[in-house]
Amino acid sequence: MANTETPKKYGLTELTPEPRPFPGCKVCLGFSVRRENARSRGDYSAVSDANVVLRRHWAEAHVS
Repeated sequence: MANTETPKKYGLTELTPEPRPFPGCKVCLGFSVRRENARSRGDYSAVSDANVVLRRHWAEAHVS
């Protein structure tokens, strides 16, 4: 039996860029270092977690 359904179109989106540390902020720098250490050992779950924490810190500490 042939499949006559129209193929579904899934739109692929680009990932948002990773947050960058705020210039001069030691807390941001610490999260960034944690992220790079996780990436170097292949722990991409920890990379994602560090991005979430860094974004949250940015929103609380650096957005007026």
